[in-house]
Amino acid sequence: MKKKIRGASILCKTIFMNFFNIIRYYPKMVYMAFHQDKYTDDQMYDYGIKLIKLAIDTSNFKIETYGLDNIPENDGLYICSNHQEKFDPLVIWYTFPRQVGVILRDKVTHRPFIREVCRLIKSKKLKNDGRAVVKLYSEITDDLKNGLNYMIFPEGGYEDNYKKLSQFHPGSFKSAQRACCPIVPVTIIDSYRIFDKGMKTTRPIQVRYLKPVQPAEYSGMSTAEIAQLVEKRIQDELSKFQE
Repeated sequence: MKKKIRGASILCKTIFMNFFNIIRYYPKMVYMAFHQDKYTDDQMYDYGIKLIKLAIDTSNFKIETYGLDNIPENDGLYICSNHQEKFDPLVIWYTFPRQVGVILRDKVTHRPFIREVCRLIKSKKLKNDGRAVVKLYSEITDDLKNGLNYMIFPEGGYEDNYKKLSQFHPGSFKSAQRACCPIVPVTIIDSYRIFDKGMKTTRPIQVRYLKPVQPAEYSGMSTAEIAQLVEKRIQDELSKFQE
């Protein structure tokens, strides 16, 4: 309960600090999100990222990025990260040097701002429907083969898992396995402190891009084995920085 109260307080403070920017930019964001036929994919992506970076910068959140040289030059990448807070997708968008879409649970994509961001930036919604999930993984596989990048949080949630990861869902790796694409593990450190400690925290959020898992490395593995491999690499990196 206390964490939810702090989270609401931080959200209110962030809105207050960005009040004039919201007035200036948010109406256009909404318009673009619901009139996508009038804009190119690049225009929508650039505007969405612009507002994400503006919101983070004006809120004085400190973010440190490591391992950008580990990101392969060619697109068609599957970015897999641990999940500490609802803030995490924004941290990836803030730091990743190229376009990247997101795979999120459907209910998350209906929240204000996130709803518009997910419309402007290529996104896939996970629903509790078996046939819809099969269709979704097929679409993601095709997108990866065609050079689009996606980020996903295979834990599926972020409650009390900032030190020890929750088990990764093997199904999260079906598309990467079928597309035979590089999987880039990402370790996010201390993003939970924003909502756990509030704006009093002085620790920066660390975003650490690890060496990619190449198709040759996971060839012949089941999705469960791939999930365990990626989870271990992220956990090993996370453990280096936890008290």
